[in-house]
Amino acid sequence: MRKYTVTEYEKEDYDNFVNSLNNEKAVALLERIDAGWIGGYSFTGEEDDFDRFTLHKALQYAIDKLENEVKNS
Repeated sequence: MRKYTVTEYEKEDYDNFVNSLNNEKAVALLERIDAGWIGGYSFTGEEDDFDRFTLHKALQYAIDKLENEVKNS
């Protein structure tokens, strides 16, 4: 026998998330993004490799800025 749980979200859940989002929560969520979700980058000079590289760097930049803000608050 297999049992499954289904979670259904309503608009209120989305609103509650947005209204409760703060720097600490944002850092925790951004740090969960594994490189595999965006794809690796191999520095071959191909357009898609550069795009993935820039996404990784932008995310790391955002994490660093938010972490610093959290530490200084």
